[in-house]
Amino acid sequence: MANSIREKIVKDIILKLQDINTVPMGVVKREPMFRDQTEFYNLARTAFPHVIVTAGNEEREDLTIGAGKLRQGMLQIEIVCFVKASDKSIDETINDLIEAIEEKLDADRKRDSNAHDTQITQVQMGEPMEHPYGQFIMRCNVQYTFTAGAL
Repeated sequence: MANSIREKIVKDIILKLQDINTVPMGVVKREPMFRDQTEFYNLARTAFPHVIVTAGNEEREDLTIGAGKLRQGMLQIEIVCFVKASDKSIDETINDLIEAIEEKLDADRKRDSNAHDTQITQVQMGEPMEHPYGQFIMRCNVQYTFTAGAL
């Protein structure tokens, strides 16, 4: 079964983040490995950084009309990251991961030829957590075109 371009973009981002080798990577998935705080704090060290990638809001507009209508989308991707500091401070651990993600996403802004551009638009720090844990959300916009009604 064919995947939509939107789905291909999300899968490409997950694959690229799983391939980061400038910082030790834990888990990169679409769903968290925990359901509640207790499960979160019991995750193994190897699960960190714990990165969750989801497709968020999207703005769309028509580029052409009629049959085979060409549309443009601006898809917001949310990358929710949880870190567990060890030999560095929580802040240093977060900053290293932000830089690693940014470098990896910037290396292929066209998302394996499925998009026109990818821009990181925001990094938002999460709520304070028990030491040595930290979290942030990175948001990026991915601009792409697609044919309405086609996968």
